[in-house]
Amino acid sequence: MQNSKPKSTRVTNVLIFLFLLMQTPVFSQLSAGLDDTINPGVPVNLSAKFGLLANGVSILDNGVEGPFDIGFPFTFYGKKFTGFSIGENGWISFTHNPYWGTTRNIRLPSMDNKSPKNCILGAMEDYNPIPAGSPYIYYQTIGQSPHRKLVVMWCQCPMYSCLALSVTFQIVLIEGDTIETHIFNKPVCADWDNKCTIGIQDESGSRCDTLPNKNRNSTSFSVSKEGWRYVPTSSDTYAVTQIPYHMEPITPGDKISFRWYQGSDFLSDQQTLLVAPSQTTTYRAVCTLCSGEEFSDEMTVFVVPYIPSAFTPNGDGLNDIFRILGLPAENITEFNLQIFNRWGQMVFSSKDILEGWDGKLNGEVCPEGEYVWVIFYEDNKKTKTSNKGLITLLR
Repeated sequence: MQNSKPKSTRVTNVLIFLFLLMQTPVFSQLSAGLDDTINPGVPVNLSAKFGLLANGVSILDNGVEGPFDIGFPFTFYGKKFTGFSIGENGWISFTHNPYWGTTRNIRLPSMDNKSPKNCILGAMEDYNPIPAGSPYIYYQTIGQSPHRKLVVMWCQCPMYSCLALSVTFQIVLIEGDTIETHIFNKPVCADWDNKCTIGIQDESGSRCDTLPNKNRNSTSFSVSKEGWRYVPTSSDTYAVTQIPYHMEPITPGDKISFRWYQGSDFLSDQQTLLVAPSQTTTYRAVCTLCSGEEFSDEMTVFVVPYIPSAFTPNGDGLNDIFRILGLPAENITEFNLQIFNRWGQMVFSSKDILEGWDGKLNGEVCPEGEYVWVIFYEDNKKTKTSNKGLITLLR
């Protein structure tokens, strides 16, 4: 339970919080991809990405599933664990007990045999994951040692007796034994027992830590975009502090949608988009997950408005290769660059857009002068394009 702590303890807790904040890496969320540079009209395959694909958990009403692997050792109230179980009604436990699933709410601390123990209550209430569209609960371990995180997510999970309402929140275990909860949305279901609890308790049910200055212990409340951090100060207690809300990037199955824009113009509702701009263009990707949480990111395709008219393959490392600028061949199903001398003899041919001409034919240097280049390519939409021009070889 929350107890008042002396000033020295509060100062120590603040220092612990700042240290952990500095040690925790920042995970990117939505990425529209890296900026790129092409010649005019070369196809570019844009692809938006949002975290790792999470594991969906099919779970019945009042069910408990597990145990699952955390992915790293985690200490909770002084004891080390490597596995966890998921209670459908908004909690995880380091002890697997299917009989706890029928309990939809507890007031911490609770030693009742039907109450979850050794547990973290992200937002414990009565939920119903059975309706079409299940699973609604996902988990994934992200990051690299020593900064791994286990993310357990309830994504637009319907509320019991209020199926039109849903909750989205995450319970996050951070390597180093810190706990976070992030709630995107938790409404009130007025048609049912709408009491909800946020907090943690040990395996005996006699020790717990709840939210300071918040009446969130078996009470009725709605909340959105709120984050909390639990940092162990001993084997018996945790410092609980409010932190900025931050959804960790895991992809909850098909409960995510993508959109692409050029300025205010809508381009596509697919995760990938093939473009072939003739001038420098910025594209914006937007993703929406769990029926509301939205992220966006931009990338720019820089278009070099001309293909070089001369190159100097003299080995000085500057302008030694003539090539067409473009992305790797996953965007192009067929490609061919051919170069001819003034007598019509082909001196170079390649089907790899990354390969350029070094000014040689069969290993022998070609003489200075003008050469004709011709390109043909077909993108993955079967659009055929060709172009040609002159290139001057200088030494």
